[in-house]
Amino acid sequence: MTFDYGRYLAAKTTVDDRALNRHVLDELRRLMPADAPRVLEVGAGLGTMVARLMDWGVVSVGEYILLDTDRELLDSSRQWLSDWAAARGLRSELLPDGLQVGDLRVRLVQAELGSYVEAAHEVRADVLIANAVLDLVDVPTVLPGLLQLLVPGGVYWFTINYDGESIFEPSHSADDQVLRAYHRDMDERVRYGRPAGESRTGRRLFHYLRDAGAPALAAGSSDWVVCPGPDGSYPAEEAYFVRIILDTIRDALRVRQDWVGAAELADWLAERRRQLAAGELVYIAHQLDFVGRFRQSQNM
Repeated sequence: MTFDYGRYLAAKTTVDDRALNRHVLDELRRLMPADAPRVLEVGAGLGTMVARLMDWGVVSVGEYILLDTDRELLDSSRQWLSDWAAARGLRSELLPDGLQVGDLRVRLVQAELGSYVEAAHEVRADVLIANAVLDLVDVPTVLPGLLQLLVPGGVYWFTINYDGESIFEPSHSADDQVLRAYHRDMDERVRYGRPAGESRTGRRLFHYLRDAGAPALAAGSSDWVVCPGPDGSYPAEEAYFVRIILDTIRDALRVRQDWVGAAELADWLAERRRQLAAGELVYIAHQLDFVGRFRQSQNM
């Protein structure tokens, strides 16, 4: 199966919808500035989060910046959001740098996160969002600069932060070996010449945020749970989502044969794919959401 990243992001929309912690979301809603906030979402992908927040009544006016390194994906987001707005009867207008959706201006910005953080930004955001992003970067290094993108007292909402536990059911004899190796690969991952995440980002964010001057005001679990219905079918495109998770594990470990043998990995993957096709496979990933304010120090 060819990996279509845009399709994957669309497919996981319903999974994220269920996963996002409502207690943490309610705190974000309480903290959200009333007057036309500027929202910056890093690693924004297809734009599913801005659509979700408009659907849920959290954001409706102001400016929402979608920051992502993938130009093609950002271009796709313009059409995806236009189609989403049309399906809801919302007026939308294409703009040179994005689009207008109702009373919200959505801007598209292409940049790699580390480079964007290192650049000087005179205009800062009122709200900073990162969904399923911080477990892909070296948080202790990136977080202080990332928070500097906020105005003093600005609000952050960091969601779907992986926390070291993946579960596939029914169980398989190779589960422990495969998943231990997958987590080790996360811990040793490098992108753009930088360390790129760790397998227990979720629990460590409590301390990382406190050390960066932005202790969490609310936190809670945001587990992905994908399971078939009574008829053996998965909701929406969630079978595709799980298939890509399996492919991600395969791609991470097929060059790690000293950790997991090729035959063992192939057997594990074949059985998981058979279970998925038969409507038998359950997938769970443990994650955490955080919301808080950045109390900028006078010395920073």
